[in-house]
Amino acid sequence: MKKLIIALMIFGTAAAVQAQSKVKERDLIGEWELVIDLDEVRDEIEEEIEEENRWVASFARSISNFALDVVESIDITMDFRDNGEVKIIVEVMGEREVEYSEWFINNDGELIIEDDDDNRWRRNKSSRIDIDDADVWMMEDGKLQAYEKSRRGRLEKKKEVYMKKI
Repeated sequence: MKKLIIALMIFGTAAAVQAQSKVKERDLIGEWELVIDLDEVRDEIEEEIEEENRWVASFARSISNFALDVVESIDITMDFRDNGEVKIIVEVMGEREVEYSEWFINNDGELIIEDDDDNRWRRNKSSRIDIDDADVWMMEDGKLQAYEKSRRGRLEKKKEVYMKKI
């Protein structure tokens, strides 16, 4: 019985270490680089293409490789500031664009980055429900990991998208 309890405690500890944790403002403030793991995306595309005929698969691979090459050339940096503002710097093929948005951490410890000025008024309402924009970020192994929130509130990890601190 002791061995079973010890094994369960070890498993529980290991699972807790692997789980995402709440985002804290002190850990968030500063510059973060957005990373999109294109190898993961390529693998998903290949799985979908496998079932197509040879010509369709060849065409789909060409288009997807072109699109992924473009995505690979995009650099996105987010500078989270303590006033709830985030400076977003996008560099694409030598061109640089700077935009500003707002961020906040909800009651569940999830980072929300507002991308629409019209939705900002809802942030302070206690009855706020996020259905339309379901992306949230959680801290995981020192990185901000992207998750998609389902209508029922479940988090589904977007393996290919995360941010790392610069």
